[in-house]
Amino acid sequence: MSAARLGALGAALPQREYTTDELLTRMSSGGQFDVERITGIRTRRMVDRSAGEDSLSLGALAAQDCLARSRYEAADLDVIISAGTTVHDGFHMVFEPAAAHEIARRIGADNAMGYDVVNACGGTMTAIYLLENMIRAGLVRTGMVVTAEIISPVTEGALAEAKGIRDLQFPALTLADAAVAVIVDRAEDEHDRIHYVDMITSAEFSPLCIAKPSDASENMIMLTDNMTMQAAPRRETWAKLHRDRLVKRGSTFADEKFDFIVFHQLGVAFTEKLAESGSKIHEAEMPPRLATVHKYANTGASTHFLALYDYISRGEIPKGSKVCLVPTASGMIFGVMSATIDSLVG
Repeated sequence: MSAARLGALGAALPQREYTTDELLTRMSSGGQFDVERITGIRTRRMVDRSAGEDSLSLGALAAQDCLARSRYEAADLDVIISAGTTVHDGFHMVFEPAAAHEIARRIGADNAMGYDVVNACGGTMTAIYLLENMIRAGLVRTGMVVTAEIISPVTEGALAEAKGIRDLQFPALTLADAAVAVIVDRAEDEHDRIHYVDMITSAEFSPLCIAKPSDASENMIMLTDNMTMQAAPRRETWAKLHRDRLVKRGSTFADEKFDFIVFHQLGVAFTEKLAESGSKIHEAEMPPRLATVHKYANTGASTHFLALYDYISRGEIPKGSKVCLVPTASGMIFGVMSATIDSLVG
């Protein structure tokens, strides 16, 4: 069986940047929220759909950026998996045809099969899990995961409807848009490979975060019980999953010697709590955290690789670094990925 690696990484952001204060001036509900103090989010990008920005356009830009940073042409890709929470074609949310097919057409990946995966903010990690297994099984040699996360429509819903600090729509004010693309191909040595990806879903907590059409307006909204979702038993789940995985490998978190860790970019305080939970369960210090929530906000399923892309672009990730990525998502979904990255850094 062939091991897989993270071969290349690309990203695309909407043109329009908003400060948190600027965004809140558009609040028509009458609600008062100190979003920046509570979450640490200072700026974010949100699509302008009237200017042609949507899931497909951002996804294609991220895919082209990823290819330009790789040794591949679009025709070399065997499969494309689209992993965003929703797909917006202009002003419309669409379910068919698969976004992966349209992105493949736009970048000229004529030989690639394609399909979409939806698993909330865990979508990118789920798609990489599937692609890694395809490569290990010898079904494909090279594939791309494209996550174009356009989730600001529920932010618009919160601006119109959220009333108080305990409003279930408050977390929607932390969301923003972005796209990432990751090429996964066969590993060539132990110094550039995915070591493992593991994920679980605790379905009993699925009512804690639900997006749906509003009953009060024409907006999409997201209702989130943040206090319950972020309580200690949920915060510790990723570390317990990881600890059990490492026991089977005969290892510990300290033995793994990670250089960096990337949590879901939900908010500055939340990532600090996830790190505290990790230290408690693993009985080990956490490695340096990659954090970009202050300038990109919570970009859903694209958040981990957008943070990685940002640090790599600034030359702050050395080649051969070992990285631990920790997805948490509504559902509730928890996971962990371990990878040593070399070609990804360029």
